[in-house]
Amino acid sequence: AAFFFSEAMDVAVVRMVDPTVVVVAVAVGLVTALALVVSMRTMKFGAPDGESLGKTKPMTLEGPFSSAEVAAHDSPDDAWIIVEGKVYDITRYIDDHPGGSAILGNLGADNTAGFNGPQHPETARNILTMYYIGDLETS
Repeated sequence: AAFFFSEAMDVAVVRMVDPTVVVVAVAVGLVTALALVVSMRTMKFGAPDGESLGKTKPMTLEGPFSSAEVAAHDSPDDAWIIVEGKVYDITRYIDDHPGGSAILGNLGADNTAGFNGPQHPETARNILTMYYIGDLETS
């Protein structure tokens, strides 16, 4: 039975509803909710394995890193940068960079000046923090 409120009569009316209709409606709702959850988790900002949002999943390796270690990661398939003494693995972000190939200019090197340029909004720093892997060695 399902309860419906009728404003015209100011009373609750009990109506019999076919149980099959209720079961189908609940099943459709559950399948829809499950599909939504799965699609959200596989978007680049939150795959369960971190691969898609490895793009946003913070990752920390052993550090501090030497400049020579960072310099070894200087290709689009293995891209590290230094910004303000911190090391970031931006490999998974390269394809998403709004500035296109401009991000490839200082791979494996200090990119502090380029990152702090006028082209980046303050929100760029929030994105960068998602790729932090450790500090640069100080000598």
